[in-house]
Amino acid sequence: MAIFREHKVRCACGTPFTAHLARSVNISRTPQVRAAIIKGTFHSFQCPGCKQRMTVERPFSYTDPARGCLFYVKPRSRRHEFRQSSSLLDRAAKSFPADSAPEAGHTLRAVFGLDELREKLVAQDAGYDDKDVELFKVLLVYEHPVLLRRPRLRLSLQGVDQESLTFSAAYEHAPERFGVSLPRKVAENVTKSRSKAWADEAHGDASVYKEPDHYVNMWRWSPQPSALDRLRTYAAQVRAGSPIDTNSTDFAKMLSGIPRGTHLPAWAKQDLRVLEDYAQKKGMPQLEDKLFEIRFDLSLADDWAANNKPKDIATLWQLLDALPDSNVEGNTKIHEIVLGSGGGGVYDPGTMDIEIGEDELGREQSFQDVVRHEVGHAVHEMLDAKVNAWLTSVGWKTFESTDKGIDGWVALMGGWGKLTTAQKKKVRGYLRSALGKGSSWTPGKLPAIPKTDPWKKQGFGPRLAFEKTQADWFEHFKTWHRAGGKAFFLNYWYQTLIAVDVSVLKLIEEMPSTYAAMSHFEFFAELYALYFDEDNPRGRAKIPAAMAKWLADNIAADKLPRPMMARPAAKLDYETIERPRPKTANEPRKQL
Repeated sequence: MAIFREHKVRCACGTPFTAHLARSVNISRTPQVRAAIIKGTFHSFQCPGCKQRMTVERPFSYTDPARGCLFYVKPRSRRHEFRQSSSLLDRAAKSFPADSAPEAGHTLRAVFGLDELREKLVAQDAGYDDKDVELFKVLLVYEHPVLLRRPRLRLSLQGVDQESLTFSAAYEHAPERFGVSLPRKVAENVTKSRSKAWADEAHGDASVYKEPDHYVNMWRWSPQPSALDRLRTYAAQVRAGSPIDTNSTDFAKMLSGIPRGTHLPAWAKQDLRVLEDYAQKKGMPQLEDKLFEIRFDLSLADDWAANNKPKDIATLWQLLDALPDSNVEGNTKIHEIVLGSGGGGVYDPGTMDIEIGEDELGREQSFQDVVRHEVGHAVHEMLDAKVNAWLTSVGWKTFESTDKGIDGWVALMGGWGKLTTAQKKKVRGYLRSALGKGSSWTPGKLPAIPKTDPWKKQGFGPRLAFEKTQADWFEHFKTWHRAGGKAFFLNYWYQTLIAVDVSVLKLIEEMPSTYAAMSHFEFFAELYALYFDEDNPRGRAKIPAAMAKWLADNIAADKLPRPMMARPAAKLDYETIERPRPKTANEPRKQL
């Protein structure tokens, strides 16, 4: 028989639905469950909202009396608990009624994830001991060392035919999957050779052939399971009010072995925050620095630990933790966060560093705004094409100082009128002179222009746009030249001509900083900072619904409630898978 219970599940798109999840299955009575596991359809559901399929993992027991096995299956993110799960499996086996208890020699296994369970079943059908299968994986890695160029490799037996064994090579938190095959003759030679003795010599009492516990998988030899287990223990001690020895060898091993950033399970991120709070309260800024770099997989300049603001790292942690994972820890366009001099902030796409001025540390709200703003620049850099296309769709248009670019800008404000070719050429020259050499807050010097020149004509759009731009143009956006529902200005920093819908300027009026009018880059960064400022509900409410939806769907998607969060994370037992700012003297955003 099989025992299923209803569970409330929430898809990453935000849609909740009910799923029937197994608590216990007996394959002798429900063989269709085994077939579904091998087929990959077990615990697979289609979201009624977005229509995407997802696989839900929840702990359950798998019993197959005919094949003599009892498996305890848990979510893949709980692999670090293999020792505890093995002990639990031993106790469960002893609690069976005498007439159905596993006999001596029967297989007890702690299994993590439906892929691992499926692999066991495929090996059973092919007649292979699962311990030998793990040795085959070691051989594959030896023969194909390229597989180790990326972290968190997962090899899984997918199928067996007369010629070969086919394995899937994948990496956690990455979409790519590769097929790797092992000839059956090679596999048979391995099992007939002294492979068991080799494994025992290499791993001693930890050899899978000696079965130190019931977890048979090559991942057990990674330092990560032990490091994650230590993290859980240390966090539990801190929560209980007990001191921990942060200078111990075990603590050092934990720090060196634990995965980083996106590779961390959700619970581990929370436990790291517990240790960070402990370090902050105990006055251990260097430890705070290390924990921060592990949590977000970012470099943190030493100045953060050396300054006289004891809560700066904790505040920075809290700010970044509230942003979508893909925007920070999963953003390859952020390398280091630097503490610089003065105020404000800078994002440099060349070095991929964010610099926050130390003067911001004494201004809590401004500090938060600056950090979010600069992360917004990095997100823009990461999603450059998508964000630029969206900015164009909502009313930002940027023109280069080429003849074609200038003509396009002038066309939007009504065109050249009756100007001759020679006159157009002169006006283009005036505009290029006005744009100057770039990287400036003031216009370039115009040549002497005769009073009879079309440039001087009353109502001439290009001249009006230039005159109303002024130095520090973002401070004057309310009086920029308007025509056809758009406002026109010259950006002297990027040497570009810009047109923007008046509706966008109305939104900028509601933003905390007029610096959003500096360029489309700054508009997006300021909009990003406002959207994620949960302490400013009034300001966020000013964001038009369509803009807010686009940000939710394209920028904040992984900040939605996780599908597995049906109960507090500390008790999590199932999960789904697959599926006003001072301007700076240096403004290193790249030009489109």
